[in-house]
Amino acid sequence: MNSRRLKYILCLLLLCTGLECGAQIRVYTRKARLSDFPAKTTKVVLSGFDILDVTLQNEIKSRWRISPFEFCSPDELPALLASPRNYVLYISTDKSGLAYMHLEKGGRKEGFSSMDNKLKVLSIPFSPSNMSTGRELNFLPAIISIIQAYVEGCLLSENLNYKGLEAYNGNLGRYKRRNIYISREDLSPAIPGRDSLESKLSGIEFTDEYTADSLFTEASREALIGFCIKSEKPGPKALSYQFIVRADNHELLYFKKNKYTEADKCGFSSKALKKIRTEHKFKR
Repeated sequence: MNSRRLKYILCLLLLCTGLECGAQIRVYTRKARLSDFPAKTTKVVLSGFDILDVTLQNEIKSRWRISPFEFCSPDELPALLASPRNYVLYISTDKSGLAYMHLEKGGRKEGFSSMDNKLKVLSIPFSPSNMSTGRELNFLPAIISIIQAYVEGCLLSENLNYKGLEAYNGNLGRYKRRNIYISREDLSPAIPGRDSLESKLSGIEFTDEYTADSLFTEASREALIGFCIKSEKPGPKALSYQFIVRADNHELLYFKKNKYTEADKCGFSSKALKKIRTEHKFKR
């Protein structure tokens, strides 16, 4: 029995138990527990790294539209996460060697029995934990936009609450007249001749980091940008995440995650590129 079916059965059993107990037990779905988000002030916790914090503050001030917000110091994080009065946006690292941006509703325990229970809304990879590439600042606007779009979707759809970011897969076909630009550095090292690869797939342009990042920064209306966020080194806990977003409004169109135990297991693989091309069905 897969985990999704098991969760479904457990939810049904819990609902039945609640009915048998004369409605003494009430179950709140993720959508219901998130419903107070627009009225709450989102606490944006700074990282303690000056360059990142300046960029984060500027991007939040210019882009955050789905709730009131205020900035907080890293020292405040434990208390903020303990209170159900707060939604908290913060960055942390884990054993994968990646830094994630988390959005979480505070609370002292997890569960569906109360609106005040802790709720982990979304965790999205942000950069290698040492934040040494510089690209994390370039793609920060996309990360913020993806978080906001996800929250807005979760307020409308219970389905999105449980599927996560992979629910956005399948949308590439809506933009058949836009080229997908992927830096060769974001391709799997297993692809023969990766560093000098020509654009052999219709609708996908392989280029250098500068060109792909510039199209993103310039918010090109003609470009879809693919990029990879991966652990610095392969290992048992290492992960690789692949994204494709619209350059102009950062709409997420593709999201995949894979383990990164060997050097050639990160980035867009040949198999993934073929699937992307099939879904995209590029037209002029």
